[in-house]
Amino acid sequence: MGLIEIVLAGLCLNATCDFEEEQFAYHRSYNQKLTTLANELKKETLTITTFENGELSGYTIENGTIQGTGIAFDIIGILQNKFGFNYTIVLPDEPLFMSVISKRGAKNLLEAKRADIAVAFLPIVQSFRTDITYSTSFDVAEWNVLMNRPKESATGSGLLAPFTTVVWILIIFSVLIVGPIMYLLILIRARFSREDHAVFSLPSCMWFVYGALLKQGSTLSPKSDSSRILFSTWWLFILILTAFYTANLTAFLTLSSFTLPITNPSDIARKNYKWVTNRANGIRDHIFFENQNSMALTTKLVDLIGPDRYYVDLPDLDIVEQYVAKRDMMFIREKTIIRHVMYKDYRLKTMRGVEEEKRCTYVMADFPIKKFPRAFAYAPNFKYAALFDRTIQYVVESGIIQFKLRENLPESEICPLNLGSSERKLRNTDLLLTYVIVGSGLGIATSVFLLEILWRLQKNKYKSRGKFRIFNEAAVSRDCLGEERSPKGAKWLEMNNNMIRGKPLEFPVSSPPPSYQALFLPPFNFSNREGHKKNINGRDYWVIDKTNGLREIIPIRTPSALLFQFSN
Repeated sequence: MGLIEIVLAGLCLNATCDFEEEQFAYHRSYNQKLTTLANELKKETLTITTFENGELSGYTIENGTIQGTGIAFDIIGILQNKFGFNYTIVLPDEPLFMSVISKRGAKNLLEAKRADIAVAFLPIVQSFRTDITYSTSFDVAEWNVLMNRPKESATGSGLLAPFTTVVWILIIFSVLIVGPIMYLLILIRARFSREDHAVFSLPSCMWFVYGALLKQGSTLSPKSDSSRILFSTWWLFILILTAFYTANLTAFLTLSSFTLPITNPSDIARKNYKWVTNRANGIRDHIFFENQNSMALTTKLVDLIGPDRYYVDLPDLDIVEQYVAKRDMMFIREKTIIRHVMYKDYRLKTMRGVEEEKRCTYVMADFPIKKFPRAFAYAPNFKYAALFDRTIQYVVESGIIQFKLRENLPESEICPLNLGSSERKLRNTDLLLTYVIVGSGLGIATSVFLLEILWRLQKNKYKSRGKFRIFNEAAVSRDCLGEERSPKGAKWLEMNNNMIRGKPLEFPVSSPPPSYQALFLPPFNFSNREGHKKNINGRDYWVIDKTNGLREIIPIRTPSALLFQFSN
């Protein structure tokens, strides 16, 4: 607090300030006004209009008398018990709040003062305040989406689920590019090195990359350090890749967690989903307001959720069964109504004896389409608006309305997105990719086989005509000494042509040394004069006399014997 504020506060405390007296006088006058209105209201018979809106508002007709139902009339009952007024219900010609064309909705009754209050949970649309007035807000409600429960997660299922599409594309690109890179590096090193190292062909490098990806062995044995580092780098990459793939695949096949195909309101329009709601829904009134004030809005709700909409005059459960279940549409409704609809559907299927895993066929999105404050609507210049607003404020602050909204619902969440089941049997769709791979492999192998047959037939045809020999002679050039020399393209094709039989390998191949067990069989039988068995410190050894005059001992029947190999 600054110095000036402290001085002014001291002066006010020491002086006679009548600000509080004026405030008390205003409240006293206001309370007297409300008391007078309450006394006058006891003699009044108000005219109320309403329409069907699920558990929130509705009516029944018994013996020609209209009786209001729903949470909205529970609030009217509280007001009636406190103030002692009577009311009659007048129904609009069209069962909705705002009639766009015929002007026969509940809003039109208020404008014409044929009704005093519209008893329903009405979204507060600011542009309507020029024609009607709203009561104190009950709450801020969410409009959500009800849809069919997906059979599989939106992120995918089966063998392709662990990685995204971008990752799979990069893996395929790596397989296609690493083989040629290996071939070029090995070829460049062989050109600049004076040592005689093997140069693997391009198909061999490609086959090594593909075989390592599938955890298969290879006959390629690089001799240079750079080639070995290159090969081991690819092995390390495959090791990490397969570890992540295996872990993610296990998680996707065992967890019963779903990801919906829509994650925000714009996905409905972007993915061309159709949506449906009842005619009395507040979403319809808001879209009409947007169309009337298109110049004042930058982003319209209808642009987010799409123009493919249906307004139907049916009960909510019938809309779900006819439009959501059969036509796979999105049902946009208040969150409270959706929870009641899901609970009714679950109870109905339970009474019909439907299996447990088939009862939760619908799911509600976990994001709101739109949020609106809700309230009653008054006719213009309604006399008792201030009296009702004060009592409604007390009802809201006491939590009665929130209690009424969830009164007939269970404590636990109804058919949540994640059903929480840890057991899941593999479906045939999970292994669909394996069938595609087998079918594709057979198809490609058959095509290649047919091409090989055509190639051989064409080759034999040219041989019989003598053209194949001419073609080969034309492909041979001569150097400056007159010796025949094949061009580089023909030489590379000859090196990598797998259809030429009997082609010798271009690099020396050394067979692996014999195993330990082969040492005791011919021709390495140490029972001759070159070796004999001897016990040293309680253990049996083969003592071998080598050609250089030294002796070598090899343990017998011990685990360490596997580490030894015969050498000259």
